[in-house]
Amino acid sequence: MSQIEIAQVIEQIQQEIQIDSNGHGIASIRATARLADVQDSSLRRAFLSAALEPSILAQSLIQQGFTPAALASWSDQGVPDMAVASVLEYYAFDAGRYCKPQARLVCKAFNRIGIRAWMQNIKGWTNTPVPQPEPPKVIAPSHEAAQLAMLLGEFAGLDKSLTAQLAVNAATAVNPALKPAADELKTAIAQTNPAEDAYLNPTQIGEVVGMSARAVNNWLLNSGLQYRTDDRKIPYRPTDEGKRWGRMVPALAKGCNQTVFQLRWLPQIVQVISG
Repeated sequence: MSQIEIAQVIEQIQQEIQIDSNGHGIASIRATARLADVQDSSLRRAFLSAALEPSILAQSLIQQGFTPAALASWSDQGVPDMAVASVLEYYAFDAGRYCKPQARLVCKAFNRIGIRAWMQNIKGWTNTPVPQPEPPKVIAPSHEAAQLAMLLGEFAGLDKSLTAQLAVNAATAVNPALKPAADELKTAIAQTNPAEDAYLNPTQIGEVVGMSARAVNNWLLNSGLQYRTDDRKIPYRPTDEGKRWGRMVPALAKGCNQTVFQLRWLPQIVQVISG
């Protein structure tokens, strides 16, 4: 199926998608089935099976925190946006011989912005964001090494404070005479930014909100806060919206003494997911 045909499907189901006052999307079971390229009767059977003998799809949804009672209500009340994303992911990658190329294409289209953001966009829903204070800007030493470190840090999606520290270290390595001033700068950065161990990984977040690490990653993907990369060492990066809570922080790679960068989240993300 081509992108044009998918766009036609989306246009046909647009009236079957609603957005509540909190910005949460709900799609009819027919619209969900059209996106996944399956029969809506198949989805009804899968959802209703949750209370008796759950199908593989129903089991996957239950593992992600949806109750059998909730699944049974979706045929009449519509499917929540996070569940729509899970259904699409199932038929894109986990349904075996029932996998659908269209579901995979739709999943790829939603990866960077998330299903909820997409629903909000096609329905014209807007939310006035709460102004966030800008972190204090740290002026790095004017040196080529510092400038290179800043460029590499920004390219890698690192937090501004971490990028500034890399620039300070690079400049000091080239010109040791800068060390006294560099130490003062790094102390100021450390005092105005959370410690690296204050950030949470998906496993730690899941322990608080009662979800698996995979379910947390799926939630962050579908909410448009992170996106997948092709880099096995850095599988996730924050979107522009996700940078409000997510940071790339250094960590020691397993099995070697090599520092790698991983996406971690401020503790406030727990309230965002729970809300």
